[in-house]
Amino acid sequence: MMRRRTALIGITALAAAPARAQDVFPNRPVRMIVPFAPGASSDTLARLITAKAAGPLGGSFVIDNRAGAGGLIAAQAVARATPDGYTLLWTGGTAITHAVMQANPGYDIFRDFTPVTEIAENPAVLAVRTASPFQDIAALLTAARRTGGGLRYGSGGVGTPAHMAGAALLKTIGAEGIHVPYRGANQATLAVEQGEVDFAFAISNIALPRQQQGAVRILVTAGSQRMAALPAVPTLAEVAPGVPPVTSTSSVVGPAGLPEAVTLRLHAAFRDAVQGDAALRTALEAEGGAIILSESPAAYAAAWPGQVERLRDLVRISGATIE
Repeated sequence: MMRRRTALIGITALAAAPARAQDVFPNRPVRMIVPFAPGASSDTLARLITAKAAGPLGGSFVIDNRAGAGGLIAAQAVARATPDGYTLLWTGGTAITHAVMQANPGYDIFRDFTPVTEIAENPAVLAVRTASPFQDIAALLTAARRTGGGLRYGSGGVGTPAHMAGAALLKTIGAEGIHVPYRGANQATLAVEQGEVDFAFAISNIALPRQQQGAVRILVTAGSQRMAALPAVPTLAEVAPGVPPVTSTSSVVGPAGLPEAVTLRLHAAFRDAVQGDAALRTALEAEGGAIILSESPAAYAAAWPGQVERLRDLVRISGATIE
């Protein structure tokens, strides 16, 4: 009888073991959906940081590129995913942008996501080609007023913060322009170099290295303060008072209902990956960026309403729309 009871206990323990193993997070690769094409600057940063975070997490990440519709496709996929921690979104604000600009983006920015952490931030900058006649922002704005809407400006897509920054700048000075959208900020910056457009807003980690190579010239930065690497270049707020800062924030969010323990584990993995990483900090600063790691998931969640309001201001001032 005792032997039979011992055997039953052993069988029960074996049956429970797989269930306990399944409760350990992560027990399979975590899919990070990136709303940019492979090779884009944001995709490169996502790959770099997730590779660093894999060790602290005790697992691995798989990058799933879902470019298109300005990030809408990627955001919708994560909003609809099972909230188990195995599907995350690497976002530069694209999810928020569409929630602000579209009446029905397919998700609610406050209801359908779980904030995990902000990681890094890069301001947008206004670039012209090196051979441009516009040596400074005053010359460009004078030409914009004089041409009556003839200047062409590029961006990484309709409804992106870069699009809104260009439209807001022109509207604030009482001018118009012709918006030329491209498939990404890299392509928009290349269009500046090749003279297809007169200027474009792009993220600093794309435009600043190209200025250092002599391909473009930066006339304005769009952060909350002047860039340390370009102390003589004015901010967007200095030349267009009232226009809010325009930045690209590398952040991680999951679907709504992500268990707190999983959220905290993910946050800790990204924190351990970037906190105190002097090489990463130096690399970001060299491209005009900075590490802005959230203190906690709750702190990131608390920052969301302010970010949404800032984008609403940018939409209102720019008049930019998504057709």
